[in-house]
Amino acid sequence: MTHTLDRTAPADRTALIRSAWRSAWDLGDVGALDELLSPAYVRRRGPGARVQDRDQFKESIRAVREAFPDLRTEIEDVVVDGDRYAIRWRSTGRHTGTFLGVPPTDRSVEVSGATFARFEDGAVAEEWVTFDSRQLLEALGIVTTLQRAAVDPDLVRGVHRKFITGVTVVTTDDAGTPKGLAVNAFSSISLDPPTVLVCVQHSSSTHPALHRASHLGISILAADQLDVAKTFATKGGDKFAAISWTPGGFGAPLIDGACAQLEVEIGERLEAGTHTVFTGRVVSARHDDLAPLVYSGGGFFDISRTAPLPW
Repeated sequence: MTHTLDRTAPADRTALIRSAWRSAWDLGDVGALDELLSPAYVRRRGPGARVQDRDQFKESIRAVREAFPDLRTEIEDVVVDGDRYAIRWRSTGRHTGTFLGVPPTDRSVEVSGATFARFEDGAVAEEWVTFDSRQLLEALGIVTTLQRAAVDPDLVRGVHRKFITGVTVVTTDDAGTPKGLAVNAFSSISLDPPTVLVCVQHSSSTHPALHRASHLGISILAADQLDVAKTFATKGGDKFAAISWTPGGFGAPLIDGACAQLEVEIGERLEAGTHTVFTGRVVSARHDDLAPLVYSGGGFFDISRTAPLPW
């Protein structure tokens, strides 16, 4: 198969991606993937997952369609950047055939996720996919303990309000436009290699930009930056208009005056219910001798006014 796709025309690639996906997933014409995928194509799902080649991927699509013959996949966003692309998608279908050993349930199923890939010589050579598998298992009734043991959301919210966190502003450069939001779901994963994570709700206006980005910035706000926290906790408007910030060495906007800053090369985007978990390796870092802004129970606090406990 000779691939003649113009490597300089993102619009052509986007059209080919949409056409091949619709033909394969919605119509069952898996042969349409031959125009998109390299003969040496490999597909991965999550760390340590079994690698699929092109024929195995086609077979997995056939298996899904046998279980969900009315399958429809909506591509919500396609971003092509040079030799890489990212897709956000959502699939729906009714379970009328055996799937994963589960006999037909006639249940309607909806699963959303993201796919990231690399072009080589005009075709997709490598692809990574992530989606919330628990969402699928619950819809099929394979996992039911979570539903039986469901806890009142207000009770869980009350527990979370007891947990003290710092306040970060997570940012990225979106084709020359800075985007960002306030996040307290930030954590270190490891120091060697230096890896962190942030969790961002799908409804955030910054979420699509983070999905497109290769790097993100994390500014841990100082105690005197309550106004910055309030700005980035709101929706809409140009949040950067009245904020002093500086591009980092890898392009991510970093908030001036923050007590610490990181730039992170995004590694994985893991779908988890209403949020995406972005993990990545720290590629730049700095911190100052400033007290951090602290968040707890819906309020903000200046930690410099507290006394350390002896231990």
